[in-house]
Amino acid sequence: MEILVDDSPIDEPDIREGTVEEALRQLQSTHCGAGTLVVSLRCDGLEIPPHAMAETFVRKVASIQRLEVFTGTKAQLVGDAMSQASTCLNETQNVCKEAAALLIQGKIDQGRQALGECLRVWQQIHEALAKSLVMLELDTDAYRVDGQPLVELFQKPKEVLLEVRTALESNDPVMLADLLQYEFPEVTRIWHDIISHLQQQAKENERSVEA
Repeated sequence: MEILVDDSPIDEPDIREGTVEEALRQLQSTHCGAGTLVVSLRCDGLEIPPHAMAETFVRKVASIQRLEVFTGTKAQLVGDAMSQASTCLNETQNVCKEAAALLIQGKIDQGRQALGECLRVWQQIHEALAKSLVMLELDTDAYRVDGQPLVELFQKPKEVLLEVRTALESNDPVMLADLLQYEFPEVTRIWHDIISHLQQQAKENERSVEA
């Protein structure tokens, strides 16, 4: 069988004896530099999606003809995650406006459905921000964005999302529409500011590693 790390063949016979998870741990320790992580896998030419990783980890390496491992630094992972978060945030702005318009028109079910899509994306963005802060090893209590404490910036989105929950629970489409029209533009701006700063922080971290 073949084992490649970032397209470079690896010749370590003992790796072929255990599971994929055991092989990755060994490759991580012997072929990944400081701050570098395994970020994706390809088995026999097929990309392994995140939801299938657990199943793949328990497979015997010997059952795979070609195992391709791809690595990246934490800073690169954060940069990619923040770029994706920014794109998703831009896309949900239009969905947010659509949801507000549907609610105002009395199309409540359609409006709530569109809102649900936005909430799902916003949750993913929040999780990406939280994970990025951990990977960059930033002190969330001390970190500032344009002079404002990060913990204070996170407070506004939290308050608005709580208001959305209240409006949903009380079945108040007018309140929901108002929140989407007048409150979420500010929330979006805050998230974009945080994303931009984390992208810059990731670039600085990457430069320091290269130096």
